[in-house]
Amino acid sequence: MINQLIVVILSFILSMVLKPQVEVIGQGFGLSGLLSWVVPTLIVLLCVWKIGSDKWNLGDLIASFVLIVLILMYFYQDVSQIFLECSRIMLGACVGAIVAYSAKK
Repeated sequence: MINQLIVVILSFILSMVLKPQVEVIGQGFGLSGLLSWVVPTLIVLLCVWKIGSDKWNLGDLIASFVLIVLILMYFYQDVSQIFLECSRIMLGACVGAIVAYSAKK
């Protein structure tokens, strides 16, 4: 629990320091004004809270994937390009799983 609080506090401070970059992500979602900073910050804080927990499960994988999409949103600012990059990531993960399963046999 204390780990989660520390990670959330540090993430909030980082999102305050990087406010212009976080606003770019919010504007990519079509938000303006203060909402362009608040919504991505809340999403990041929820994901970091989940990843900081003691037990790992599917929720942590989803939270990691959401953070990856937010990072890609900053760099590409185009949803179609993000889908392309996410499909590449999923393809790499699937190929890695197939190779690991084949090597296990």
